[in-house]
Amino acid sequence: MAYDPYYQLVPEPKEPPFDPDRTAFIIIDLHNGCGHPDGLMGRLAQEQGKPWLLKERFDFTQEILPNVRRLQDACRKAGIELIHVRVKYLTKDHRDGQRSLAREVKARTTIPFDLEFMEMVAPQGDEIIIDKTSAGTFNSTALDQILRNMGRDRLLFAGMVTEGCVEMTARTAADRGYYTTLVSDGCCSSTHLAHYDALQRMTDGGLIKARTVDELVKTIEASRPAAKAAAVAA
Repeated sequence: MAYDPYYQLVPEPKEPPFDPDRTAFIIIDLHNGCGHPDGLMGRLAQEQGKPWLLKERFDFTQEILPNVRRLQDACRKAGIELIHVRVKYLTKDHRDGQRSLAREVKARTTIPFDLEFMEMVAPQGDEIIIDKTSAGTFNSTALDQILRNMGRDRLLFAGMVTEGCVEMTARTAADRGYYTTLVSDGCCSSTHLAHYDALQRMTDGGLIKARTVDELVKTIEASRPAAKAAAVAA
């Protein structure tokens, strides 16, 4: 288990009271290309004669979808901004993407199915969709400016994979001064071991928090009366 004893010497960072009006829920890469057996990842496994290789990944994805949807619904009810992130290139041959992702170019084709968000957790109404060409969302998008325009400084993260795109985005968010929370049962990886290892590493020291959907839903529901009372008092 990863652990830095330095954190015994300093207090855990504190956060202000939860405010739905300053919060955004960011769902990373829960689109078919990444999480569906018939999407890009599944086709790669099939083409290389290894259809079993990503079974745990796809099963794990199905495990978290109801959790993500439950939190989405709670956020929608509370007025928390939902932001859906996916990998989408500007060019057909993906030459605008970073090199580490462009290795898959020959296996990729422009299939609309890959870009569709998984049905259970798909965007609704006017919810924001952000297309990225990098692993970390901040690196190739205007996410930081969008969040600051909307006055959102507390971010909840769910999606896939925990030790990849989720981690890179969450760490950058924390480094930029956002109050950052991982939805521990709303993230997944190709293996459960990789997922739990990433959760432990990212939350060591408390700069990034981890909360379950149950915990977050209770916090959201409890925050609404307080927010309304503050608005009336103002």
